[in-house]
Amino acid sequence: MEVETPSNVRRHQDGPDQSSPNVENLPKIPNRDKIVELMKDSRKRFLLELEFVELLASPLYLERLAKLKYFSDPRFIRYLEYLNYWRKPQYIKFISYPYCLYFLELLQKKEFRDKLVDPQYVALLYHQQYLHWRHHKHLRMREVARLF
Repeated sequence: MEVETPSNVRRHQDGPDQSSPNVENLPKIPNRDKIVELMKDSRKRFLLELEFVELLASPLYLERLAKLKYFSDPRFIRYLEYLNYWRKPQYIKFISYPYCLYFLELLQKKEFRDKLVDPQYVALLYHQQYLHWRHHKHLRMREVARLF
């Protein structure tokens, strides 16, 4: 199955091509060479970054990142700032889980990142997210029905 990519989308000043982090400075991680090679190929890099951004929709994944101390690494914080280009209309259309953009916005705040090590806080996030998914459509349909 061919995945639609923004090959015809003109890159913005702060898009993946112009201000992307230096892949050569990635920390020592398993399969580092493979990841560096993937990031050099723009289509694969697009898919890799899309997948990572969408993972941010999971409070449990955010908790794992916090416990592994990724949020204390200034390079990782800069990478999260860089990923804000996904909010632009030409990129947002590829997002399947809009909660990831909400959490990406919250991750820009140190207070939120610090709270992610607390299992009770993460459980609250998870529960609130579930309730939103469970009831949003029904509540939205009621709102629309009141308008007509």
